[in-house]
Amino acid sequence: MDTQRHAGKVALVTGAANGIGRATAERLAREGARVVGCNISDEARARAEERFAGLELDIELVKADIAVQEDVNRLVATAGPRIDLLANVAGVMDGYTALGDLADHTWHRVLEVNLTGLMRMCRAVLPGMIEQGGGAIVSVGSRASLGAGPAGVAYATTKHGVLGLVKSIAYYYGPQGIRSNAALPGTVRSEMHKSSDRTGWAFERASLAKATMPPKGEPDEIAALISWLGSDEASFVNGAVVSADGGWSAA
Repeated sequence: MDTQRHAGKVALVTGAANGIGRATAERLAREGARVVGCNISDEARARAEERFAGLELDIELVKADIAVQEDVNRLVATAGPRIDLLANVAGVMDGYTALGDLADHTWHRVLEVNLTGLMRMCRAVLPGMIEQGGGAIVSVGSRASLGAGPAGVAYATTKHGVLGLVKSIAYYYGPQGIRSNAALPGTVRSEMHKSSDRTGWAFERASLAKATMPPKGEPDEIAALISWLGSDEASFVNGAVVSADGGWSAA
């Protein structure tokens, strides 16, 4: 960890009260950034705020649902006129549901958070990054961005979509100094995975794809990648898709 890596920078982290998001907020703060994060859960935010205060980290948490445009606007305004790094970490699972069993409300919620919300966050920070002459966006995809097996249909579809969005931003805005990259975790010890429905035939089918899955990673292992991709050290990395799954995607 380099305590000066993000010195003087402002970082915005979604899903910052749990799992990878919380680890990312903590790492960026330890590395010198002023961090503004969001989470929709009052309970999770309260726990995280207590933790951050105990660690004496400069992290401000805001209640926001990235699926709601007004919340996105308020979150970006809270971070201020300059945002150097956006870490898109917030996401929801779909209960390992196959298409034939998929309810419309599940499809819409997963799409709203994992893809539309991510798009809105990116769109919201672009004007400021263009005006200041650059910035970095790191979006969390998944091992499911590369194949259908490890997740349900809604989750896999949205995580595939994340890669298209990441690359499109890199292509169009790279010449304006804005870098856009994706971090693809495998299975990580986090609250999201603990709360997933692991019953039914669809989960059993998905488990076949996990036969070569390495041990679960730790949230900070993904946070370290996000931090590096968002730093000046990765100044020539744009439009990249980087797996952090212990070699799972190589199987």
